Amino acid sequence: MAEEKNADRSSIEIKQLVRKLHPDKGNHKDRIRRLNRFRNYISNKGTTPEFYDDDIPLLFLGSAAPAASLDDPDDVEILAGLYGLLQACGTPSGEHDGTLKRSARHAMTLLKWLLLDWNKNSDAPNPFKTSFLCLNPQQYQYMGLDFHCDDRKGDRGGAKEEACQVIVLILTEHRSEDGEKAQPLMMEELITRPIAQQEFEIWLANSTSASVQEKLRRALGGGVQEDYDDDSDAAESDHEKDDGSEGSDQDYGDSDDIMAAFRKRQKNLRKELKQAEGRGEIRAKQGVAARWEDSQLAREQRAWAASANRAGQHQSVRDSQDAAQEAAEREEVRDKLVGKDPLGLINDQEFDLRQVELNMAEQMEQALHDLQEEIQKAESAGSEELVRTAAAQKESLEALVERMGGLEMMENPQNATHSVLPSHPKFDPLLFLTLVHRKTSYDALMGSMGRLSSKTENQAEQLQNLVRENFPLFVRCAEGFEEFRRNSENEVGMGVHERIGKLEAIAESCAFQAKKSFKPLLDNTSEVRKVQSAISVLHRVAPILQVPSLMRQHLENRRYSQALKTFRRVLVVGDNCQIALLNHVKKQAEQCVLEARRDLELRLAQDTVSIDDLMGGIRDLSDLLELDVPTLPPSSESDLDPTLDGCFDIGGTKIQVRDYHPALSCLLLQAAYFSQGVKQVINNTDDACQRIFADDSDDAKKGNQWKYDVLDARVVATMKAVTLARRWLPRLLAVAQAAREEEKRRAAKGRNSTKTANMTALDVFVRDISPPLKNLVEHATFCAIGSNTRSGAKDVRMTFGQSANEKLHALIRSPLPPSQSTKVGKELADLVTLLSESSGSARALQNNTTSVFTLSLLDDCKSLGDSAVVTIEKRRCIYAFDVCARACSNRASGSGKFDTDTLSQCLKNLSEQLSRPDQCASEVEKGCELVIRRCCEGLASYVRDRGDAARLIAVAECADVLADRLDDVVRESMPLTPNTDTLQEVMREEITGLENVMFDEYLDSIKHTVSKSVKVGWLDKEEEDKEDAFPAYLSASLLAIVRCRAQVEQAVGEKIRKAANLQYQHLAMKTVANGVIEGICDEISKRRMKLRVRQADRLANELDFLRSTLKKFLGEEARELLASTLHMVSSKAGRGRDYQGDGPDGLAGIEELERLGRVYVLCLGD
Repeated sequence: MAEEKNADRSSIEIKQLVRKLHPDKGNHKDRIRRLNRFRNYISNKGTTPEFYDDDIPLLFLGSAAPAASLDDPDDVEILAGLYGLLQACGTPSGEHDGTLKRSARHAMTLLKWLLLDWNKNSDAPNPFKTSFLCLNPQQYQYMGLDFHCDDRKGDRGGAKEEACQVIVLILTEHRSEDGEKAQPLMMEELITRPIAQQEFEIWLANSTSASVQEKLRRALGGGVQEDYDDDSDAAESDHEKDDGSEGSDQDYGDSDDIMAAFRKRQKNLRKELKQAEGRGEIRAKQGVAARWEDSQLAREQRAWAASANRAGQHQSVRDSQDAAQEAAEREEVRDKLVGKDPLGLINDQEFDLRQVELNMAEQMEQALHDLQEEIQKAESAGSEELVRTAAAQKESLEALVERMGGLEMMENPQNATHSVLPSHPKFDPLLFLTLVHRKTSYDALMGSMGRLSSKTENQAEQLQNLVRENFPLFVRCAEGFEEFRRNSENEVGMGVHERIGKLEAIAESCAFQAKKSFKPLLDNTSEVRKVQSAISVLHRVAPILQVPSLMRQHLENRRYSQALKTFRRVLVVGDNCQIALLNHVKKQAEQCVLEARRDLELRLAQDTVSIDDLMGGIRDLSDLLELDVPTLPPSSESDLDPTLDGCFDIGGTKIQVRDYHPALSCLLLQAAYFSQGVKQVINNTDDACQRIFADDSDDAKKGNQWKYDVLDARVVATMKAVTLARRWLPRLLAVAQAAREEEKRRAAKGRNSTKTANMTALDVFVRDISPPLKNLVEHATFCAIGSNTRSGAKDVRMTFGQSANEKLHALIRSPLPPSQSTKVGKELADLVTLLSESSGSARALQNNTTSVFTLSLLDDCKSLGDSAVVTIEKRRCIYAFDVCARACSNRASGSGKFDTDTLSQCLKNLSEQLSRPDQCASEVEKGCELVIRRCCEGLASYVRDRGDAARLIAVAECADVLADRLDDVVRESMPLTPNTDTLQEVMREEITGLENVMFDEYLDSIKHTVSKSVKVGWLDKEEEDKEDAFPAYLSASLLAIVRCRAQVEQAVGEKIRKAANLQYQHLAMKTVANGVIEGICDEISKRRMKLRVRQADRLANELDFLRSTLKKFLGEEARELLASTLHMVSSKAGRGRDYQGDGPDGLAGIEELERLGRVYVLCLGD
């Protein structure tokens, strides 16, 4: 799993690299940084990165990688148009024809490092090398090897050394695309231009060992290297025999021995002379040279000319190599010397001054970043000395960067005006010490200077030894000169002495004419030197002379921190400086600082400045005061404008800001503005109400419009008060916290003055901020809720209107209407939230000695505002439930509907609107009870003027509410009150009471109605009815029962009465059935004395039919009454039992009744 994560990270790094290599994806610095970052990732010590097989072709070829090598087909579209590392090596320059991008050299260096240097000490195979050697020649063409080998274009010519090493790797180890077998390539397939091929051949002869050349010759099958097989080794052996003391070639590479290069050069010269003599280009040396053409120097020049001629014609590879051999060796010695530290303090083999030269901007930027971190660490540690030292170093570096033209100029080495290379004509010692030895101690530098001097002396001694060793040659040269002189004297014509005499005369004449012609110029030489010296001095002090103008520019643009930073340059001018110009510049800079101080003080004394600018002004003024610039004495202008001396008058409060540190002064000024704003808000509210009352109260046409205007003015005043607190409270707390931090720093440094120590941020907050803030909160509270005069409640202090008219006074103290109360409730809730958030910040202003149980400075204001919000929300609940109760009562009394949906919606709205529902639980419970009570009263009013149907409707509504809708009301009330169980019980009792009354009244009504329909009229008749007709009283009684059943079923359905756990229908039918039985039995009892036997026998059959028909609806008392009446009638009829056998009446009569009353039996069945 760890390897997969490592490979995923490698895949991400490769894709990020190839996205940056395209020339249109940024500048060359971005590409170089990305290349260095990838190299740092690969070379990270401690971990060996893993790679997927398809990522390495993507790294080399970018979008040109084969699609089959990508594990995800979508990558082909996502990674389209990207450059790989090979394309980056050969990217041509867009502005310079025939050259490469500057980043191409870095890309080639990275490619060579991946192939040859990375993981070379490990036994594991190199995946980059394996994949690279399997590419085809067309893909190698992406690298632009022709341009890299021909490095005569400077930094745009590529990396010749690295490119040649890559070419050798390809020529010696290239394999087929499947990697199974070797597949040698020809040099022409990689390098197409003849001049580039020639440069590569020269490099191959000078920079590779014999084993590498032999390996390359075997790989090419005896190719180009065959031309190198000559007798050079034998010539070198002969030379070593002639001079065995010269040592091996390795001795010539000693960077500390400057004479080694001369010895090697002499050896090469002797070798070249022998070869030239062998080719017949020069004559062999014969005795002492008597002529110039026989001298050693002339012979060497002819040998060099012949060699150069051969190199120009390039007749063979060997000729080209010989022509460039000496230049390459000189360049090699120079590179070894130039790249090392001349002081010898850095002995790292990888250190190279040329790399420092190329990366000057990055190293300078890193040095500035390191110093900034040191300053921050020193500030955290409280070390003022370290802070001052690091700040001075940073300012010195910034001055150096500015003198060199900025980081942009340093990023381009071609335009650089300073160099760290000692051999460069623009060598800058200060820049060299800054970049290379910034952290080197003074003792180490002095020791290195001593070693450098001793090394110079050693070189002089070596030169003397060289002269001693070659003294015979010098003697032979002197003898040759003497021989030349004697031969010249024997020549016919003007002698040498005469020629010299004439030449001296001509020289004297020229000197005389020159003095005469250039006399004015010579006379002005002294003045010119003085002027040049003055110009040089002005150039050196130019940064100081520019300070006043730069500071004024910064002040005009309100860049105070930059102005102070610029002023620090003149601090190098001491008080005892004797240069009037520098003293004048310093005075002008100090004048600018004083102007900056006045501007910053005016900035802190404004109430419209943003909090960020205010904090920046405090910081800049603190930095300015630390400079300890002398102040000017009070002038006459300060009498006219006291702000010039730092005195400000805000709302009658005079503040001298220079008596306190900047943060505390700013806090005093802002607190004065806040207090003035609070007074203005309160006065404006009072004036508005008085103006409305004075203009409209006596106007009969407008009526009571002035009252609504006064109430609106209170709402507007509340909003303005909250807006003022929302604007100023965070501002004051931020400044107070800055003042508290400054107090801590001053206490740690012991710099508090007596006056400053007596005044703290906490004191200012308690004295100047808390009282007006409390007045503001009281004003907002009074405008929002009026003066609370209920018993047990604390009255809210009137903040305005104390002297108003009695009517206006009463209106100001009265509560706001519901709609306006809702508006101000939201504003007060926001105010309380702001006070809660600011309470913690205010607590941080208290000293460490303050008890943790001490209330915050804002707790009183928060408590007052919180109580006002609770009052408004309670009023909101009362208003809402009052409106809901009226609506529900009207609907109940008008249409007989128990409207719990309106109550549920009211509860839902309140749960969304109330911010403190726990404080309003009592009002919610009472409101719900009120709405339910009003609904019950409305239903009672609805039933009062209507009949039994209305009572059944009311019963049905109550049953529905008890069954389902009451639970919905309780569910909506849960977020508002914790006593939902008690609330539900109270509402259930109220509804159950109404339901019991309505249903009992209905039952009494139908029972009374049934009693009138059971008159047994045939008992009073002398003649009996026809026997085939159903008795009328039975028909009327059963019909009353059926009608009752239909009414109840239509109104209530099959609902169950909670109290009896029975259906309403069953209870109604039981009641009416009991009423029928009681009525019939009562009628029979009244006539029992008049009953005849025949009538009694008939009644017995009819009562027996009723008992069988209504038995499941009869109560216990009705059954007993019916049984006793039936027994009485049966006895009257002379029956021993309840029925009379198979007589004419008996069972046959009952069957006849069942037949005739079948329809009633069916209606009363299930």
